[in-house]
Order: sequence, then structure tokens, then C-alpha cells
Amino acid sequence: MESIITIATVLTMYFNAANDVNAPYLYNSDLEDGVIHKIEVYEQKGNQMCAKMEYRYEYDEQGRLTSREVVRWDATKKGWVNDFRHNYKYYKNGYNMETCKWDAEKSAYDVPSEVTLYREVAPSVTSVKTYRMNEAKNDMVLTNRMLCMEPLELIAGRLLAVN
Repeated sequence: MESIITIATVLTMYFNAANDVNAPYLYNSDLEDGVIHKIEVYEQKGNQMCAKMEYRYEYDEQGRLTSREVVRWDATKKGWVNDFRHNYKYYKNGYNMETCKWDAEKSAYDVPSEVTLYREVAPSVTSVKTYRMNEAKNDMVLTNRMLCMEPLELIAGRLLAVN
């Protein structure tokens, strides 16, 4: 399975969002050598532009996304406040996405509260399982699972080539 979340994927998501002329949001990105490191989101309220949130991205040496941090604007504090972070771990047949919430008392991210596993189980078929933390038992519990398959018209040529 090829890595799914690459620099190109993040760049495409940014351009799709930024080109939506009907959206009430404006985007400002920190783009260097075709790599997005940060996207600031502003909301247009009448004639005023208000800071809303910021996404911060980190990548590994292969150009794969390793971390996406989300911070929100706190108008009272007049600054960015950490909200949560997705960490990505890659394996031969897929990747995991961990969701860690910010703990203001500890000034650090907690252990993952949710983990989603993406695994290739057959050509063009991916298993997706989501686990959430069960605080009472202090373990992860399966909450969702599904199989994702590319549309037949996209894989028909590959299937015919195999026969």
C-alpha cells in the first residue's frame, strides 16, 4: 500500500478549500518549496476578518504526513490555543492515525483518545477500524469498522490485466 497522506495530498486539500468562493473562510498558508507547513483559517464576518483556527503540519523524510496539529484562536487570550493533534504512523500495509487531545493542566497532549487503522487487505481494498479509549477500563474499544474499495471502473483495467 502506498502512503496515502503525502505533501501533495495536503497541498491539494488546501487548494480545494482556498478556491471555494462561496465559503465564509479565508486561508493563509505557509508554503515553502511546495510544502505546506501551516494553514491559518480566518472567518469573514461582515467587513471584519477574524482568526478561527490554524493547522500545523510535519512530514517525514519520505514526504509523508507525520503530524497535523489543530489550534484555535482564543479571543479572550488573544492567541492560539492547542486543541488536538493527529499523529500518523506508517507500516508496510497501511498506517495508523492517532488523535491526541490537549491537556491544558499538563501543558501537553494526552495519550491517544482514538486510533484509526488503515490496512490494505487486498488490491484496491482497505480495512478501516476505529478504536476509542474506554476511560473506565483504561483500554481501547473497537467502535467502527468498514471496508473501502475503489470504484470498479477505476480498477477494471488492473483486474483484467491479472487474468
